[in-house]
Amino acid sequence: MPFIDKVQRWVADPPPDHLFEITERSIAGGTPRMPAHHKSEALAERGLTASPSAPNLLKPYLYRNALPRVSPANGAKRSKAALVIPDYAVRMALLDFEEFPAGEAERAALIRFRLRKSVPFHIDEAQLSYSIQREEPKRVEVLAVSIARPILDEYETLFAEAGYRVGVVVPSCLSTLRLCDPAQTSLSLLVKAAGSAISAVLFEQGRVRLVRCLDLSRGELTGEEVEEERQEGDLILALLQQTLAYAEDQLGRAVTRLLLCGFGPDTEQVGQLAEREFGVAYAAVRSKYGAASQENAGLLGLLDRYAA
Repeated sequence: MPFIDKVQRWVADPPPDHLFEITERSIAGGTPRMPAHHKSEALAERGLTASPSAPNLLKPYLYRNALPRVSPANGAKRSKAALVIPDYAVRMALLDFEEFPAGEAERAALIRFRLRKSVPFHIDEAQLSYSIQREEPKRVEVLAVSIARPILDEYETLFAEAGYRVGVVVPSCLSTLRLCDPAQTSLSLLVKAAGSAISAVLFEQGRVRLVRCLDLSRGELTGEEVEEERQEGDLILALLQQTLAYAEDQLGRAVTRLLLCGFGPDTEQVGQLAEREFGVAYAAVRSKYGAASQENAGLLGLLDRYAA
């Protein structure tokens, strides 16, 4: 069960030999033994379209061709690998339960029941992972992550055919949280861009309080299809406004840190606009192993966790 057999497992298992991140237009790779020597390669064209319900890998040969250049396999040995995939390929949800069974089968069945009407795939056939974030009397809070089995198979097969044994698969925003000092007591917001998809994660003290991933080009935020690129800034502001309002209305306090990732040269412009509109200080997500970008932020999160 390689898809984060419980979300917390990817931070507890022995380090994989190789770490990868795959995006719509790039592939990045590295190893915990030499974390500063990670590599990223842009593809000549889009190789995948992230989706929770349709095939993702449109041109897998682009990744197969680039894979040896970012992290060659160790000869005939099937090296263990961890893989970061696009957030929009999975579904993430926070669930509250008054009672949570002790048995794994019963827990999985209960989570699947709760997710049944909220995911765009057959949840009974999906790969499911979860992490218990908080336990109180009459309340158990669970972070659940699910992915359609055929879509997970696409990603795993790509690397298996190249000689790797995929042991862990994790969505990019959860891996990127490692770079955001998630144990801080203040309520923080990570906003991560990846093509037309935007992920927003509210978190504090190692606990995810809200997670959303939207495709802005499909009108998932406003209900209207985006026709012009200049509207993207307005959509990002709308997402920020909704998320900050949720924090105050539902969590009872304000966000004190805004962390931006994947905006490249537009980071300062987006951050300053957010500061001006909402009064929240911003910072770019960074790693001690290099600049975090759309192409490698999740990989850098894995390196930060697994490197000695």
